[in-house]
Formats: sequence, structure tokens, C-alpha cells
Amino acid sequence: MKKITFYPFLILLVCFSCKQEEEKKAQPLTMGQLTISSEHPKPGDNLDLTYISDKEVEAFYAYMVGDKNYPLDIEFSQKDGEHEGSIKIPDSAVALAFMIKVDDKFDNNSTKGYLFPLYTKDGEQIQGSNAATSFYAVRYGSNFGIEIDEKTAFEALKTEMTTYPELQSDWNSAYLQMAFKNDKEEGKKLIDAYAASMEKKSDVSEKEYTSMLQAYSMIGEESKVDSIKKVTLQKYPKGSTANFEMIQQFQEEKDLGTKTEIFKNYTDANVKLDNLGNYMAGTLARAYYQQNDMENFENYVSMIDDKTSRASTLNNLAWPMAEKGDNLDQAEKMSKTSLDLITALEKNPKDKPDYYTKKQYEKSLKSSYNMYADTYALILFKQGKVKEAITYQEKAHDPKAQDPEANARYIEYLMADKQYEKVKDKTENFIKSGNGNKKIKEAYKTAYLKVNPTAEDVDDNLAAFEKDAYTTQVTDIKKTMLDVEAPLFTLKDMKGKDVSLASLKGKTVILDFWATWCGPCKASFPGMQEVVTKYKDDDTVALLFVDTFEKGPNREKMVEDFIKTNNYNFHVVYDLAIEDSRDYEVAKKYNISGIPTKIVIGPDGRMKFKSVGYSGSNEKLVNEMDIMIAILKS
Repeated sequence: MKKITFYPFLILLVCFSCKQEEEKKAQPLTMGQLTISSEHPKPGDNLDLTYISDKEVEAFYAYMVGDKNYPLDIEFSQKDGEHEGSIKIPDSAVALAFMIKVDDKFDNNSTKGYLFPLYTKDGEQIQGSNAATSFYAVRYGSNFGIEIDEKTAFEALKTEMTTYPELQSDWNSAYLQMAFKNDKEEGKKLIDAYAASMEKKSDVSEKEYTSMLQAYSMIGEESKVDSIKKVTLQKYPKGSTANFEMIQQFQEEKDLGTKTEIFKNYTDANVKLDNLGNYMAGTLARAYYQQNDMENFENYVSMIDDKTSRASTLNNLAWPMAEKGDNLDQAEKMSKTSLDLITALEKNPKDKPDYYTKKQYEKSLKSSYNMYADTYALILFKQGKVKEAITYQEKAHDPKAQDPEANARYIEYLMADKQYEKVKDKTENFIKSGNGNKKIKEAYKTAYLKVNPTAEDVDDNLAAFEKDAYTTQVTDIKKTMLDVEAPLFTLKDMKGKDVSLASLKGKTVILDFWATWCGPCKASFPGMQEVVTKYKDDDTVALLFVDTFEKGPNREKMVEDFIKTNNYNFHVVYDLAIEDSRDYEVAKKYNISGIPTKIVIGPDGRMKFKSVGYSGSNEKLVNEMDIMIAILKS
């Protein structure tokens, strides 16, 4: 009888415990617009996601393993203003970060981002999860609008390393670098202590030697770098340090024959070429092509085993020939091969790099194909193959048509084929969307009059389209407006005078971050000169060209010579290099990760716009600057 009564009780007890466990697991966690189905997610869990928005959403997540991260796509389905999806957390993950783009802009959750630690089966936070999320926010956060105080991030990392010393082998490089950036004195002590601990070991790994090399290189102790490097090369003659040594020799060497020998040594030591080896092969291929040594060119270009790198090398050689109309048969062969390589990858994208999600990789390949098809179309056009050129230009054409120069090439081909009706329609759309230029406007007038020979309203039409374009651009630019405190700074200009941001309060201030080695920066400068000239007598507008990320002992002379040679009357100021660091003072304050970057500060002293990169159209650039200035004046 006992057994009979006890058994149902046991079943009830077990079921009650299971129910409690299920309820515990089912507790969701909401952060900003995102809800995840468990407040204590674990590696291996299936995690349901809900994101609140009635707009178009695109998302991916990164799972973290130590100081590394691996991105994966999130597939959302939308219903009644909610986007629902699910992921399976990889078993190796220690933390997660969700990146959600709404209408082409990342939701940064009030600059905090969507970062989550993971937990053990016992509900304890996984060792290293705080370090992983903090490091991710510091290293990648600015790409997604996430802000984190570097001192706070370092303290999180330090706490983890102190609490769990076993994590240090995976985190040493990142830990020592962040320690030194946070506090140079404390950082140097940690670096010396780490080096001392390595001296006591009999089996120091190359990874540990590399951590010491990077640390001492960061703090500028070259004698220690040299001695550690010597030991590393002796112990690991075919390791990564030896590879980097060969790359450095390759870059410094001027003689092509010697460069070729260095590359042979590299291939002898490495069964498969990595990014460094592909870079060397591509460099040799370009050098031999410039010497018209086609046998060696073909040999080295075929050795680039990364197909995207090989396609890029071929396109980069074909494009200038296409522009100049030189060696068109050779250019056609190169360009077609670049397209074939990308097409093969699109059909079988098995070699996706770890830093891309599947969708990101597919988009990257599509973008490359469009770029190379644009090159191929220009070559075909200059060979007189107009209809073929149109076919490939249509393949290259961006549905959003945001590149006015590519749009103009497309229209030029259609005009040559006398497709006036199509030219009329296409040019009208380009102009209305703000993606036209002078050539496109002239083509519209010609095509419109070809279709309507007696028409007298062509100029009125054009004026109406330009008005539409202005309205569209104002609306789009207003959507990108910021309202963030602009960090103050004082820098020297080319005359040695101090220029402070504080002294410019009350004006609209445009900061253009650039360097003499930056191709897109220099390409944008004719447009920026137009802006300077246009507003030179306007006391409410100031432009500062902040030279940053510029190295070399003759920096000032190099910059001044560049400005003088090109007849620019820019007000250039020199960003200050931070001692014992690769960072620059003002660039760091403004989270500048790439150049050109333009920051527009309103009369109230707050940052209103941030624009990264260059579209390729100076006319479009000038229009955008005009609109931003007008918005801030209104």
C-alpha cells in the first residue's frame, strides 16, 4: 500500500519540479525593442527572439568565444508590428551580441547595444562572458552606434582575469593592450610581469611569444622586441612570426628579383597561401604586368588562391586601361576572368570568411560582381560593342542607382544605341532621386527633344525634377540627424596657430578627417574645394580639414606640399598622435574608424551629422553639404 500511495506522490513531485524548471526557463528578458525567450540563455539552447517594429528589419548576431567572435544571420518573420525569429546558440559560445538594422540604420538601444552573457546549467554566468561583451563593445561597437567607456570595459576584463586566471592564456594580447591604453604605468607593469612569468616556463608557445612581441612593440621597447623575436624565430622557424618577418622584408625590398625570392621562401614554408601570401602574389603580379612580363604576370596571378583577391587584382589592373582606352583586348580578358571568378563563388560560396554571415558574404560577392561588370561594360563600349556593354551595365546597375558616375555611363551607352525613350525615363528617375549629374541632365534634354521634337517644356521639366531631388535629399538627410555632444579640442594649423572648436561655437562647423595616403579623401577634395569657395565669405560656416592617421617624420611638409601642389585653400589642422599608441586624439574622441569621415557640428556645439566614405560624385557631395548647412541654418 505504501508503494501504491508513494508512487503517485513521486510522480506529482517530479512533475511539479519539471513545471518549476520549465517556468524558470521560460522567463523572458526584454532589452529595448528586443525580447529573448530566456533571461539566462545557455550554450546549446534554442532561443526565441521578438523585435518590436513596424518597419523593415535586417539582423544578425555574433557569438563570442574568448576574444574572437563569429557572426550568423537571423531570419525574422514579420506580423502585426513584431518580428519573430529563433537561433540555436553554439556550444562554444560564452556571450552574444545582436545587431538589428531598421530602415538601413542600426538600433543601438540608446548606445548600450544588445549584448548578453551566457550561463551554465546551474544558472551561473559563464567565465569570460563579461570580458567578451566588454571587449566586443570596445572593438566593434562604434560600427553599430554602441558606446562604452574604455576604462569600464578594461575593469570588466581585469576582474575576469583576476577571478579566473585560467582565462589569461586566451586573453593575454587583448588584456595587455587594453591595460596599457587604460593606464600606461599599470599596463607596463603587467607586461613586464607577464614576460617574467614566461621566462620561468620551459615550453613557451608561439602564441605566448606573440603576446609579448605585440605588447613590447606597443610600448616602444624595440630592444626587447628584437630579443624576443630572435628567440621566437629560432624556436618556430616556420611559424607566424617568421611569416610576418618575411612580409616586412617583402614590403621594404625595392628589387623585384629579391621580392620574388622572399615570396618563394614564403611558399616553401606554407603549404597553403593565407591573406599575407595572397597579398604578396598579387603585388608580384602587378609588378610584372607593369614590366610587360606577361609570363610572370600570368604565373603569379594564378597563384592567388583566394578567388576574391584574384578577381580584385585583375579588376584593379583592367579599370585604368578601360578608362584610358589602352590595351582593351588584354583588359577585356582580365575583366571577364574577374567576373567568372565571382560568378563561380556565387554559385558555390563554400569559402565564406569567418567575419561574414552568409547573407553578408552573398552581398559582398554581388557588390564585387556589380563593380567588375561596370568595368567590363566600359571596356566593351570602348571596343564598339555597344549592345553588349548595355547588357553588362544593366547587370552592374544598383537598383537604388546611388552612383551618379555609373548612372552616367549607363546613359551614355543607351544614347549611343539611340534608345531615347529609355534614356528619357531613366534620366528623369536619376535626377528626381538626386543621383544625377551634369552629363545625365544634358542627356535628358537631348533624349526628351528626340522623343518630343516640338516640345518647349524641357527646361521646366528639368527644374521640376531638381526640385523633387532637393526635397527627397532633405528628407533623407534629416533622417540621419544626430544630437550628440561634440568633444572639444584645440589643434595647430599649418601656420602654427591654435584652432579650438570652442572658439567656433555659434557657427556650423564641418570637420573633414583625411590623410595624404587616402585615395577616397583625395578624390573628394575637388568637391570640398567647391564647398570652401562657396562659403568662404559666410561667417556662419567654418570648415576644418583634420589631417589624421598620418605618419612619418616629415608629416607637416608632406601635407603642406600636397595642399600647395593641388591649389587647395583648406584650413588644415593636425590631429595629435597619442603617445605609445596608434590612436589620434581628435579621431579617437569622435570615434573615427575610417576616412574620409565628415562631421557636421551645429551652431549649438552639438554633432548633427556624420558621413563616412565618398560616393564618387563631387556634385552629389556638394549638394549634400549644402543641404546639411541649410538645415542647420533654418
